[in-house]
Amino acid sequence: MKDISKKTSKLYQGQSVYLANKPVGDYIQKGDQFYLDAKHKDHIEVFDSTGTKVRAVLNLDGSFNDAKTKAAKAEGRRLPK
Repeated sequence: MKDISKKTSKLYQGQSVYLANKPVGDYIQKGDQFYLDAKHKDHIEVFDSTGTKVRAVLNLDGSFNDAKTKAAKAEGRRLPK
């Protein structure tokens, strides 16, 4: 992830937020923001470039986690400005 992203000054739940420099797989697009979940440390939450819309929740192996994605969207999760 180091080669495809840049650490931002944002924090979410104590975790650093990263900005994607280029697309990664099927779920991370250039400009998307993401962070490692602080509570479980077993998935990455991906947001659009504005940080206001959850795109996907990915397991650490890169697979899509449908249940956690639906939960994050239902909660209306968003990153701080």
